[in-house]
Amino acid sequence: MAGDPFAEAFARIEAGDLAGAVAIYRAALDAGAKDPLLRMSLGQLLLLQGDYRRGLSLNEHRPQPPVPGPRWRGQPLKGETVLVVGEQGFGDNIQFVRYAEPLARRGARVVVGCQSGLGALLSTVPGVASTVEPGQEMAQPDLMVPMMSLPYAFGTTLQTIPAAIPYLTPDPAAVEAWRARLESYGGLKVGLVWGGNPEAGYDWRRSPGLAPYLSLLDVPGVTFFSLQKGPAAAALEGRAMPANFVDLGPELSDFSQTAAAMAGLDLIISSCTSPAHLAGALGRPVWVVLAAFPDWRWLLDRDDSPWYPTARLFRARQGEGWAPVLGTVRTELQALAG
Repeated sequence: MAGDPFAEAFARIEAGDLAGAVAIYRAALDAGAKDPLLRMSLGQLLLLQGDYRRGLSLNEHRPQPPVPGPRWRGQPLKGETVLVVGEQGFGDNIQFVRYAEPLARRGARVVVGCQSGLGALLSTVPGVASTVEPGQEMAQPDLMVPMMSLPYAFGTTLQTIPAAIPYLTPDPAAVEAWRARLESYGGLKVGLVWGGNPEAGYDWRRSPGLAPYLSLLDVPGVTFFSLQKGPAAAALEGRAMPANFVDLGPELSDFSQTAAAMAGLDLIISSCTSPAHLAGALGRPVWVVLAAFPDWRWLLDRDDSPWYPTARLFRARQGEGWAPVLGTVRTELQALAG
């Protein structure tokens, strides 16, 4: 609607005019608008453009989980227990749990609060003393901090992102079991993920769906393994798939199993969703298929990621849809398999 800075900025973004969107948010704030989401939205556009100093500060205006106790804001530590409160989606927790190690080096005993099903895997992160999932009890921590506030607390820049990988370690017995399960398949072993959580308001933008991925399946010398979970997996129902396509989804009971399966694959091709972060955190080769206007963490105009050194980014172009970028992925996959 007219006069709505969010709608006006979104229209500029859809037209590829990020500078115009930034100007709209700034004008609204200069005019006295108080909505904290305006600051968050401006911050995430600045982050997308690599301005972490201002972007992380403004991103502190995002909706945050409750912190019902003293908050850690970067002050010195001497053995205090700090509860790092997970927030937003699974991928966010996988990406930002890396800050447990620098927090522990500051002198904290780090406890990570996370979603159900993530605790076992996140407990392998250097610096994590323990994890707690919903419904589990823990002693009152000395300090608390929302997980996505840690980059701001550490003054992160593009040059100082803690990017030592891998920082997740799948269960060795599960890894061996999956390697034995997968070794009978020939050729290059490639995992596929084409959709995220549809409850995320931006999933329609980031998820190509299965159809554009079908063009990959006739690349010779490749066996494809679906790692897809959730509602997007329903795209396989009733669809005849080629002999070189194996659906592992029903066997992946949690992220620990998915991580172990990834260890037996040569490459993961994923949309912008949690398995992309999982593969990157494991140090596995991962190709991430991105919309023309991606989430801020993927930045702009580059095919690599300072967060995940083993990631290669494939970006859709404004107004072209998913088919051309998957065509590029197909060409590169042919070269790799050849």
